[in-house]
Amino acid sequence: MDNKTSKDVGAKTKAQLKAEAKQQQQLEIKRNKRFDFLKYTLSAILIAAGILAFYTLDAQLPLYIRYLFPLIGVVAAIVIVFFWSTGGRELTVYVRDCVSEARKVVWPERNEALRMTLFVLIFVAVLSLFIWGVDSLISWLLFDIFMKRS
Repeated sequence: MDNKTSKDVGAKTKAQLKAEAKQQQQLEIKRNKRFDFLKYTLSAILIAAGILAFYTLDAQLPLYIRYLFPLIGVVAAIVIVFFWSTGGRELTVYVRDCVSEARKVVWPERNEALRMTLFVLIFVAVLSLFIWGVDSLISWLLFDIFMKRS
């Protein structure tokens, strides 16, 4: 009986530890969402501030310097969104994975690609003629034979 009781206690602590870990993970996700919202808001403010500076400093600065304000705002927003937020980092990792998978693709040689393209075009032409023929036959049967349209 003592062994069974100690196993039950061990199992309860494992289950409790698992539940606590899951709860901790959910709190971390919630915290990250709040911080990400703040980061997105900061990015929008930086872009708006750059545009505002562009228009408010119209008379005081030359045009090429004024263009730097929105540009800096947009670059800062991109850095914040894509490198400091969770969603941006996940998107960056996804794009990297897509590029690495695209590099693994083995493309066919030119002759094989041309031959396959020709096969596809011929198949599409034959299928189009078949569908046109079946459509014409059905419309002839329905309208001319069964409905006696002249």
